Amino acid sequence: MFVKIDKKTRAEVVISSTEMTNILERDLKANLVDATLTDMVLGAYDHKDREAIYKYKT
Repeated sequence: MFVKIDKKTRAEVVISSTEMTNILERDLKANLVDATLTDMVLGAYDHKDREAIYKYKT
């Protein structure tokens, strides 16, 4: 499952894989989205923006 962690409050919210894909499509080049999702599932990458940290948790 993907989680969004608010940087200010540290509150965690579960988000769907579709939501995570939309966030990555917003922030990355289209050709990097699939590889980035794979890296997140493998635990090799956490995505960050101004407001939150996005992780994959088993």
